[in-house]
Amino acid sequence: MPERATVSAREWRWAILFAAAVMVLTTIPYVAGWLVQDDDWQFGGMLFGADDGYSYLAKMRLGARGDWLFTVRYTSEPHDGALLFLPYILLGHLTALVVDSQGADLTPALAVTFHVARIVCGFGLLLVAYRFAAAFLRRPHTRRLALVLIALGGGLGWLLALAGQGHLFGSLPVDFYVPEGYSFLILFGLPHLALARSGLLGGFLLLFGALGEAEPRRWLPRAALAGLCWAVMGLCVPFYVAVLYALLGAWGLAAWIAQRRFPWALFWRAAVGAAVALPVLLYSALVFAANDVLAEWSSQNRLPSPHVLHAVAGYVVLAIPALWGIRWAWRKSARRGDLRSLLLVAWVVSAPVLVYLPVNVQRRLAEGVIVPLVVLAVAGLRLMSRQRRRRALARNVVLALALPTALLLWLGGLVSALAPDRPLFRPRAEIAALERLDAAAPRDAVVLSSKETGNVVPAYTDLIAYVGHGPETIDSGRKEQQAQDFFAGTLAADERRALLDAVDVVFYGPLEVPEDGARSLDWAAGLRLMPGFAPDDPYVVYEVPHD
Repeated sequence: MPERATVSAREWRWAILFAAAVMVLTTIPYVAGWLVQDDDWQFGGMLFGADDGYSYLAKMRLGARGDWLFTVRYTSEPHDGALLFLPYILLGHLTALVVDSQGADLTPALAVTFHVARIVCGFGLLLVAYRFAAAFLRRPHTRRLALVLIALGGGLGWLLALAGQGHLFGSLPVDFYVPEGYSFLILFGLPHLALARSGLLGGFLLLFGALGEAEPRRWLPRAALAGLCWAVMGLCVPFYVAVLYALLGAWGLAAWIAQRRFPWALFWRAAVGAAVALPVLLYSALVFAANDVLAEWSSQNRLPSPHVLHAVAGYVVLAIPALWGIRWAWRKSARRGDLRSLLLVAWVVSAPVLVYLPVNVQRRLAEGVIVPLVVLAVAGLRLMSRQRRRRALARNVVLALALPTALLLWLGGLVSALAPDRPLFRPRAEIAALERLDAAAPRDAVVLSSKETGNVVPAYTDLIAYVGHGPETIDSGRKEQQAQDFFAGTLAADERRALLDAVDVVFYGPLEVPEDGARSLDWAAGLRLMPGFAPDDPYVVYEVPHD
């Protein structure tokens, strides 16, 4: 029978204050961005991954205009909607309750809602993570250390960056760009991943409770609630349910090996939770299999894992003390029959295998590994030496090596927020032109522009970008080159006709000017200037006549 972990009111007060402090800290650069916007520049609400950030606002805008089904806003190919990205669509519906969905303030309001969700979901994730750590660590100070490292911990990416090796082996250090493998980037700007991880950890906590009950009438509801948590996770990121199944399988295998008998109690409880979450995975699989546009988007969404040496640099600081922790967790299971500790071992051991499987979203399979790794590392720090002074030194070394990456990411965000420029900021003249276009064009009209302009079109309008996002634009590379050739006037006549047949509006601004800097409207022959725009305006919009 596993021992039940308790968390005192005093501990909860500390955890709440710490979580609040972290979320305030991560909000400061965004507040700075909104404060420095002026008559020329408007802050877009994102400080990293702007292309994905604007796509989140586009998904929220779908909800704000009343839609419940997701459609890709960055490709011209017609397709049916699907129940995907529900958290963002729901946030859009909530925003529309307080802001006019047809007004000019909608997109800034969506950005504010996005950050309210980020703060709420990040705060909740930190509290759930603290309770998860408390299930394994008895002493309050070790639990606090674990939460600090879960929230802010990273690897040696900061050292590589300061040494001028920021793009070693063809990529950034893993702790700079893989939010699934850490937590700070999630807290800094990815609310749907914060909610997904809360669901993952919360489900495991409920399953731990189910393991402590012998009678089905007592464990069955907890296992079912665990499945509901995992279903919420799946609504945020559907394939995380498959990752969950892999973790449950690895956990069961570890329990079988450690106890030398099949873990039936774990199997039935996990099976109930897994079954509750299964419909989310099946629906997603069916939608992506039946919808050609979604299937192509999924195949284009390539997220390879970094070079293995990057992975080593990203996790070695925590992995070394975690080796002692793995031994502790395995012995704890053998001595007390506590299956929970084996989840930590199975999770950490299986993660390196998962992230190098031959799939297109490799690095995302590291989801949440920082949590069990930190718990094992904190436990290991107490076991590395019997001398308190040496243990304190080891703890301080780990903190000194693991925390600077979060500091660098935060400072980088603050510096970017204080220097208005694309893509984090947008020219107000561009936004004004998009607003006029949105008012004049029919809903869901397809807009031809440069890829960078196209990235913001669905965030500021109810229109569709012909090209604007790598994975979400079908055949993005070809379309991007087509757009460049069109505005340069080098597109062949038949290709030009085919391109114009696929779009309804042509948007022309500074980003559409060819590389040679020669602003020309020769490509506009046969097009109709949209009312409210003049040929000599810095932003010009033409309507494409269709017979």
